[in-house]
Amino acid sequence: MTTTVSTFSELSSLPDVLSGSTLASSSSNLDFLAELPTNALSDLLSTPTALTTQSHTLTSSLTALTHTSYPTFLSLHHTSTALLTSLSSFDTSLNSLINAALPALDDAARVFREKTGPEVIEGRQKARIVLEQHDKLRDLLDVPVLIDTCVRNGLYAEALSLAAHASSALSSLVAQTKKSLSDDEEATQGLPLQLADSLQAEIASSLHSMQLILLNTLYEPARKLPAFWKAVQFLRRMKAMHEDELALVFISARIGCLRDALDGIERDAGIHSNAGSLEFKFPSGSTIEEREREIDREADDVARFLKKYVDIWREGAYDLVTQYTTIFLDRSHAGARIAPPADQDAEASSYIIRQTLPSTLLELLLPTLRLYLERAYPHIAPLATQLAYCSSALARVGMDFRALLSPLISRSVISGFARDVRFGVEHEWSGVLAKHVTSRPKPSAPSIWLVATPNSVPAFKTLVLSPSNASHSPPQVLTAFPPLAKMLNAYIRALNRLRMLAPVDALSGVVDGAEECLANAGQGLLQYAKDWQDGDAKEIQILQAAGAAYTRILVPWLQRAIVEGVFSASLKDRQSATNGAGGPDAGEESERELSFIVREWESWLGSTGI
Repeated sequence: MTTTVSTFSELSSLPDVLSGSTLASSSSNLDFLAELPTNALSDLLSTPTALTTQSHTLTSSLTALTHTSYPTFLSLHHTSTALLTSLSSFDTSLNSLINAALPALDDAARVFREKTGPEVIEGRQKARIVLEQHDKLRDLLDVPVLIDTCVRNGLYAEALSLAAHASSALSSLVAQTKKSLSDDEEATQGLPLQLADSLQAEIASSLHSMQLILLNTLYEPARKLPAFWKAVQFLRRMKAMHEDELALVFISARIGCLRDALDGIERDAGIHSNAGSLEFKFPSGSTIEEREREIDREADDVARFLKKYVDIWREGAYDLVTQYTTIFLDRSHAGARIAPPADQDAEASSYIIRQTLPSTLLELLLPTLRLYLERAYPHIAPLATQLAYCSSALARVGMDFRALLSPLISRSVISGFARDVRFGVEHEWSGVLAKHVTSRPKPSAPSIWLVATPNSVPAFKTLVLSPSNASHSPPQVLTAFPPLAKMLNAYIRALNRLRMLAPVDALSGVVDGAEECLANAGQGLLQYAKDWQDGDAKEIQILQAAGAAYTRILVPWLQRAIVEGVFSASLKDRQSATNGAGGPDAGEESERELSFIVREWESWLGSTGI
């Protein structure tokens, strides 16, 4: 019993006994040794034989394998040798890399970082910012294109909304970028970002194009108040200029359109604007009727031109005043106004604009009327009515200019009447004098051209204008003197044309023009009478009768016809006013005045016994 226990104790310690042997180097050997004590004795006794047999078998197998596969073993030997050599070389290279190359690389990397590190960090920072704001930037990059599309399609409100959104987003983007960077980084980034600046520049360019389009709208002639209202409101929202500048731009644009329209009418009418065009060149031998037809044809063209001109001006001026009042002065409809700079008085600027606008508009009308209105005579009456209506229409918007029209119309009437007298009376009388007096070596006898029938000269007592003679009824006795009758007919034709429009203010000018022509005719006839040398009593009697008919019938009746017949005024009051003004001077101009000529005639008649 004791022997068994001890043996078991020895067996259990067999791995320990063999632990220092090479047999314990393998885990399979250890497992076999641990299992060995558990086997039966017969198995243990047969184990060495089995192991020896297996050993011989394995040795034989290995020997056979060696003989049959010796090339493989040789190759394996060469390969192993080469591998060992490579591993040795690799070990040497690795030691060189660790000991020499890596420190040099580390030094080079440190130098590179010190020299180029800030630039690389800046680029990485920019890339990081772009990546962080990628979605916002992608949306913002489309904004300039969208704004351009809105501007081209007239969607100005949407364009302004997009611009405001983009400006807000870019400001937020720049603020976030500044916040995320340190002070040193911020100095190197050059904020605001270049991309934000580029987007802002593109948006500003689009808005500038929109501003030009809106300003161009103010220059379009066919636009009306709604379009101007919309354009001005958008310009106010854009804060392109302050209120007074915007008002001046609007007024300048509309006045420019009105001026272009008026210039187009004048250009299409084909009427010369030089004042010398009032002088007509008539064919020699033309009659009064032919000259009047030529004058009327010119006057009709001028009247049609002035009618169109005044209509266009009235419409344009009324629209401009109402548009300016509605857009800039009506507080109930005024939009967001832009205050002027602090050093400018808004009320003073607005007052100056309101005061200068009417005069500026009238400068487009009054010079044209001064230039052309007198050439429209005798068709001034409908033009005067049209101008009165025009003034009344503009008076409703505070622009009454009727006081400026009266002098223009009166001057035009006076000038037109003087022209009729000059082309009618003076032309006819100068033709008669040229035919019988001035162009002949010896003047014709009075009996040849001054009277109709030399043997039936009217008695001197009949050559006086009767107070009962009506101002509209010509004295029949003048038919005995054909030159005076033709002169009277020319005056009557001129007075009939004057009756179409006879302003009270034109009375003095018309009378002065008629009397000047009468004085010229009387002066020529008086000079002919004084120069007549023939002592024939019959010829002297004819001269006396013609002089009496001129001074006592023609002159008084024409004065009465003008003052009382055309202007329905009092001839006595006018003569009293004229006498109270003083007598004529002794100069050449005074000698040609009618009163002086009449006194000369009366003196000559008295010297000849009448």
